Amino acid sequence: MAMILTHLSPEAELLLLTAGSAPVAAAEGAGASDARGARRMRELLRGELDWEKLGWLAERERAAPVLWGELQAIEGVPGKLPPQASHLQRLAMVSEFRMLHLEQRLADSLEALSDAGIDVMLLKGAALALTVYGSFVRRPMIDVDVLVREDEALRARDVLLEDGWMSTETEEFESFYRRHHHLPTLVDGRGLDMQLEVHTGLFFEGNPFDFPIADLWRRAVPVTVRGRTVYVPNRQDQLLHLCLHFAWSHMMSTGAWRTFRDLRALMDAGDLKWDEFVALARRSRGASCCYWTLRLARNLVEVPVPDEVLAALRPPMTSSMLDRVERHFVYNLLPSEVLCPSVFMARTMWRVGVRPRWSGHGSVRPWDRNEELLVGGTRPDSLGRRALNQLRNAKGWSRYVRSVLMAGN
Repeated sequence: MAMILTHLSPEAELLLLTAGSAPVAAAEGAGASDARGARRMRELLRGELDWEKLGWLAERERAAPVLWGELQAIEGVPGKLPPQASHLQRLAMVSEFRMLHLEQRLADSLEALSDAGIDVMLLKGAALALTVYGSFVRRPMIDVDVLVREDEALRARDVLLEDGWMSTETEEFESFYRRHHHLPTLVDGRGLDMQLEVHTGLFFEGNPFDFPIADLWRRAVPVTVRGRTVYVPNRQDQLLHLCLHFAWSHMMSTGAWRTFRDLRALMDAGDLKWDEFVALARRSRGASCCYWTLRLARNLVEVPVPDEVLAALRPPMTSSMLDRVERHFVYNLLPSEVLCPSVFMARTMWRVGVRPRWSGHGSVRPWDRNEELLVGGTRPDSLGRRALNQLRNAKGWSRYVRSVLMAGN
């Protein structure tokens, strides 16, 4: 862990460590990994930190309230952090207010949907906030994802519009959303720019995964919100969706802090059935995506993933190749650390790691729908112009080759 993380900036390292460690518990006799993480965080706090950069990263990852609380716990005495940290404190206070508002708005909307006779399943952050975190403040997010059955999606949208949610400019892309896994995004009409998405699936039409929505509903677990029954995926389905969303939908370049922290929270809940999860990951054609999500979480922030789980999900690659691909993914986890010199190289390394053909993905790739959304754009650059652009970025390529491809030789 130490060797991989120290290639990143101190701010990125500090942020990621808070995703996997439990510093308050460490002071009370937690396990060795938590204690190591706490010690390293103290070292980073004693060194040179760019607090503005740390705040920017925390805001990007929706981590401000958690980061602020854990850094105070690490220091041991409130107010011991330097004055430059006050920006992070303000971000944390704003986030807490927004999360309390979002929790209230969601509860109102779930009541309205229930009164209309529409079954709702909460996904991702909202499901985890209710079932393992205990509050939205402990699991910050910018939007809420709710899943309804496909034949009730438009009626659910109408109910939400009546409940104070508003449509956005994404409504203009009607043809795009016909094949998408959720309706155009709604925003809270009460002024805080919170978002809500009505889902009918987990991934866009034509995705490579054998993860039927009917099975997700069949295995769903009922929970109670204000006396109304809503549903959340069971633990294995939550973990699978988390891994696929991060490694496939986001190509391991967005949401790393939230993903690693959610993994830790799911494992701390204590009722994961690893044998069922491995079988589900393989059957769904998601084994390689799950492997990389779990490997990165374990190697970077010591989320306790069992060895046998990684061995069962591992794609057919040599250890040295796995290490090189891992370094590439690590450098692209956070926007401040990106080292890859081109989109083409990023997609190539993603293919090398995820092994879509071996995984049974066919020709579909996660960026396919993004390219469909580009309308009225300019003509693509010629091959000669692309080559010239790469030559101009020779220093970037040199640094990437030294740091990723040649490191360890």
